[in-house]
Formats: sequence, structure tokens, C-alpha cells
Amino acid sequence: MLSPAGETKSVLDTSPMMALAVHVNKDNEVIIGMREQGPPFPVQDFSVRQVIMFGSDYQRKVTLEFDKKGINCSAIDNNARIVAVDRNGRLKFTYDGQKDLGTFKPQGITITPSDNIVVSDAHNEELHVLNSKGQLLGLQLINKDLGIEHPRCLCLDSEGYLLIGCAYGENEAYGKIHVVKMKDILM
Repeated sequence: MLSPAGETKSVLDTSPMMALAVHVNKDNEVIIGMREQGPPFPVQDFSVRQVIMFGSDYQRKVTLEFDKKGINCSAIDNNARIVAVDRNGRLKFTYDGQKDLGTFKPQGITITPSDNIVVSDAHNEELHVLNSKGQLLGLQLINKDLGIEHPRCLCLDSEGYLLIGCAYGENEAYGKIHVVKMKDILM
């Protein structure tokens, strides 16, 4: 945790698991996607993929883990799709991208204040905006329209700006973070 004075304090230790993604919701609950140490693929019977929700007191509230049918409860699963579950781990919907676009490679995900879901598609260099039922509200071609390449991570700040973390390109030594104002209709 980073204080306004710039001091850091450890509040959670995920070892021996690796933290893949961290999200703090409007209730100050911390949601962390995790997996075991070592190579991520191929997924084996002994592989562990979890999404864990901690309360604002940093105590574990909910643990979601893939079941014997192979349904992964993390936001972006190993099959390049979005999987949404409720707090009890029940499947709400899956989203496999738009088939007419070809390969769907979701990389980053964030939730807007109106519970819309924004997903970065690294293969098509697009943003997919879904409602809370998994229905597509819109696509934004970020490379063609905004000049943003290699989208990976997404974060929405309190003023409605979408931060897009990008991998570095062939002629760049570092990745970039782009700041984009989201259209109110998609918020």
C-alpha cells in the first residue's frame, strides 16, 4: 500500500502464489488473480488458478478456483475468453470476442462505475466494452483511431480516464501508459 506521503507498507503476502492482477473495488475490497509458481502453460491437473477477494481489513472473504470441468473463474481465462462469476462462484457469462474479427486475445480488464467491462484485445489492438450481462456495447480500434499499440493493462481512475499500459514495440526500449477519456455512454 502506498500512502499519500509516498511510504509503502505490505498488507498482503501472496506467496507461494504469484499475483497476476490486482483490483480494488468501490467497497475497498482487494481482488487478486493468482497462479502457482513456474511456467503458466500447459495447465496441468495440479495447476492452481485462483481469484481471491479480501475485505477492506485485508482478511480473505472469497476464493474462486477452477473446477473439475475446467471452468476458470478468473476474469481472463486460459482459453482467451472473459469469464464472469458472481460472489458465490456461479457462472454469469463468458465472452469469446467477436468471431468476425478472428483471434481474440484479452490482456487487460477493468470495470467502470456503471459496471460496464472494458477489455483490451492485444491481437486486434481494440477495446471491447461489455455490459454486466456480457453483451457487447462497443468496440474501439485503439491502434487505428488513437495510435496506441500493444495494449496490455487497463485501469480506470476516479475521474473517468482510462489508463492503457502498453508493451514496448520494436523500436522502443520501454512500454508506455496512455491516458484516454472514456465516452460517457460507455461509462
